[in-house]
Amino acid sequence: MWLFLCYFVFTMEKQHRIEIKPYEQTFKQAWNEFVSEAKNATFLFQRDFMEYHQDRFQDYSLMLWVDGVLTAVLPACREGSKLISHKGLTYGGFLVPFQCKFDLFEKLFLELMHYLKKEGFTVLEIKSLPSVLGNASNDELAYLCTALKGSCLYNLSSIIYLNKDKTISKSIYRNAKKAQKSGIIIVNSDDFTSFWNQLLVPRLEARYEKSPVHSLEEINFLKSKFPDEIVLKAAFYEGKMIAGTVLFYSKNFVKSQYIGSDPRFNKLGGIDLLHLTVLEELSEDYFDFGSSIEPQTGEVNKGLLAWKEQFGARTLAMPTYIFNIS
Repeated sequence: MWLFLCYFVFTMEKQHRIEIKPYEQTFKQAWNEFVSEAKNATFLFQRDFMEYHQDRFQDYSLMLWVDGVLTAVLPACREGSKLISHKGLTYGGFLVPFQCKFDLFEKLFLELMHYLKKEGFTVLEIKSLPSVLGNASNDELAYLCTALKGSCLYNLSSIIYLNKDKTISKSIYRNAKKAQKSGIIIVNSDDFTSFWNQLLVPRLEARYEKSPVHSLEEINFLKSKFPDEIVLKAAFYEGKMIAGTVLFYSKNFVKSQYIGSDPRFNKLGGIDLLHLTVLEELSEDYFDFGSSIEPQTGEVNKGLLAWKEQFGARTLAMPTYIFNIS
């Protein structure tokens, strides 16, 4: 397939047949195989992950073929006349292989816009995976957003470059040593039930009056489907789980998906020891510490952000590109 794509790029002056089809179950294997090799994809785009909450969204994922060869996919859901990639995921994207050069990307995207217009859509929103987290640079949409007079919104996340010298504050090390002296240990755990019911859910309800995006049943299902990609790292004190974080592992980065702790034990330093241990054990290039935006107000939680920055995290913009279809 990749040889075909290289050939296609150098023969764009010829007419090639581009075909766009909505995703259906018969394409599951082809979709998953394509996603596993795409330059701007993670395991979140595998169909088993996307479909755990299919009852909440009207899936309208699209697949693009060039002369019969699958060349791009768009994980997406429909909301009225909007197509969103993807409302149920942290990020979306117009997924292409590494071999896809700009000229091909642009032609495929313009064909996609033409298709969406014919289907009655008025807006396309894409929450794009930042280039630094992909397997290669993938900023084509940033340019096309300007060229097509779209708009862009940004969420704020935090990232740590793991292959650079770490700039972790002395207070984090002091708290970690205090936790070790108190007998706190850090281990991988399969006890998602304790983490959800005793740490995560009470914290989110008390602070935000919200529940986790994933229910306990859903995270257990996803863990069964992606045992190597979804990991619960937990801090235990006298046999009791007092803090934990759910990590999502991708090819070159790890994302902090959830953090929860029992506030009665926070002064022991377990939450700092937990994350210091995580950073020391990772072999990937980046650690995505997640968003520090308050969901109700859209404002920065400066205390949370400052805590992440003590581990050496710095700002990462998470773009959402908005294209008006006309």
